[in-house]
Amino acid sequence: MEDTPIDKPTSESEATMVNAGAVTNQAVPNGNEKAAGSGFLMAAVPWLLFTVVAERGTLKIASIGALLIAIWVSRPGIQAGKPKVLELSAVFTFAAFTVAAFLVDPSVAHWLERYARAIAAGLLALVALGSLLFVPFTEQYARERVPRQAWSSPKFKAINRRLTMIWALTFAAMVPFHIAAGAIDSRPTNILFNWVTPLALVLVAMKLSNALTADAQA
Repeated sequence: MEDTPIDKPTSESEATMVNAGAVTNQAVPNGNEKAAGSGFLMAAVPWLLFTVVAERGTLKIASIGALLIAIWVSRPGIQAGKPKVLELSAVFTFAAFTVAAFLVDPSVAHWLERYARAIAAGLLALVALGSLLFVPFTEQYARERVPRQAWSSPKFKAINRRLTMIWALTFAAMVPFHIAAGAIDSRPTNILFNWVTPLALVLVAMKLSNALTADAQA
């Protein structure tokens, strides 16, 4: 019984189409792999640490701790010559918070402690939106899992622009709730607006991200 020959692309344009299909399959993993939109979650660790410590400690401790973690998270990318905008923004943000925590008077420091989460979420939203003018921040992480020739695929770029927009809007949606929590400054509103609502928004964003990548793969 003869082996059935395997068809190969017969032109450069056909080869390009094959590569584009491969991009989608690799940029939108399935099984136990994470979706492209969630590859940046490690970069969120300094922001999460800052939120937790700012509530239970002081702005100084929260800022220094978040700064150290941000430097640690960003170090591999910097050493590889591929710094990530989300990670670098965390370093600069928490460096600024650290300086402010030591230089401002106690009344300003108290105000910063109440509204630090809103400021951080707002900065995250601005960084994410700003990255759309250059390279969507989710694309920086997706590139680590696909070959270089895939980076210019229109579908790959479109998916990451939409993923980045999803997360930018998610961060922006957190801001008014964090502001409300700081203004009311009570335990029930702190739990509702600083924890429950942001967590719900993140879960929705993850669901939308997974749905987007699944649709792209279909």
